[in-house]
Amino acid sequence: MMAVFSNIYIIIPICLNRESIKKGGDQLKTTEYQDNLNPFTAIWTRPRETVRYVIEEKESNFSFLLIVLSGFVGGLLSSLDSELFLPVWGILLLALLGGPIGAVVSTAIGAGIYLLVGRLFKGEATYTEMFRAILTGQIPQIWLFPLLLFWMLVFPETYFVESDQLPFEDTNLLSMIFFLVLGVVSIWTFVVQCKAVGEAHRLSAWKGFFIIVLPGIVFIGVIVAIIAAVLTTIM
Repeated sequence: MMAVFSNIYIIIPICLNRESIKKGGDQLKTTEYQDNLNPFTAIWTRPRETVRYVIEEKESNFSFLLIVLSGFVGGLLSSLDSELFLPVWGILLLALLGGPIGAVVSTAIGAGIYLLVGRLFKGEATYTEMFRAILTGQIPQIWLFPLLLFWMLVFPETYFVESDQLPFEDTNLLSMIFFLVLGVVSIWTFVVQCKAVGEAHRLSAWKGFFIIVLPGIVFIGVIVAIIAAVLTTIM
């Protein structure tokens, strides 16, 4: 599984460079899309078209649907490799009720941050466009729901961990396959998010990548600086 996640440094540049070869310049032309496009399937092969289609054509009820679905799946993912503190039905209910709230909060904050950072790259997105773009970028992860549900119900001993159990201690072949699928989808979701942020700002996917990672780098830098200052004061 670690090999899958380590390949992110190879896969992401390839996916982003493919777009850079096709499109040059700071500002990209308006992305064309089909009127009958299905966001849940097209996101895998035509992410930029899908994001632009959702931004331009879809109404607020579709955004609400994405909030519920992505929040639900996010809630299930947060319970992976954690202790089983509730019955399975209780975890499903908690993910269904609490997940969308977390999705709204994280998307709202992320949209604001990416909007401001994107201005440094001369991005043109509005807050609503960025909000919808981030939600659309989560669609690949939504497809994990059947796998997570099956895994949780059929193989709870590998989905959850006991209080005295190490992660991956009882992992079998099927669980490793599940982790492999999870890793691949997670990597592609990140690539799609880079393209989604870039599309909302009408910038390249590479600039979308930097818009996403720069806030994290700055945050880590601030934390390290604070810790260093505290340690210096103590010593």
